[in-house]
Amino acid sequence: MRTAWLFSPYGTNFVRMMLALNGARNEVSVVADQRGNPTSTLDLAAALLAVATRFREDASPALRGVFHLTGSGEATWADFAAAIFVEAAARGRRLTGVKQIATTGYPTPARRPANSRLDNEKLRREYGLELPDWRKSLAACCARLIP
Repeated sequence: MRTAWLFSPYGTNFVRMMLALNGARNEVSVVADQRGNPTSTLDLAAALLAVATRFREDASPALRGVFHLTGSGEATWADFAAAIFVEAAARGRRLTGVKQIATTGYPTPARRPANSRLDNEKLRREYGLELPDWRKSLAACCARLIP
């Protein structure tokens, strides 16, 4: 299984980092020229259990190989941050602004692809699985993180 852009109410991840910045800043600069599929680790875990159960019970060659497993929908990091701040504001926090910047404005040691979106069609076709839209999963994550 290949996945990407993981977020969770647990551990260190983009959602938790943005919520921390929400408490400290009025505006945050976020990369707007990289696209991907935000993926809830809670959704991922449930899907992996379903895949493992089916894989164990069915020896079909179609169920073997490399599959993509990400949240439905896509976003830029800036889109993702803005959605996090909207969820925070809906739960009584202030609305932090997002300043969209280019990747060149946020250098990191690791090079990041402009397009890291993954196509989940093979998983849908062979396993009948589709993860929820990332916005719905983000709302559930923020509900756990913001009392």
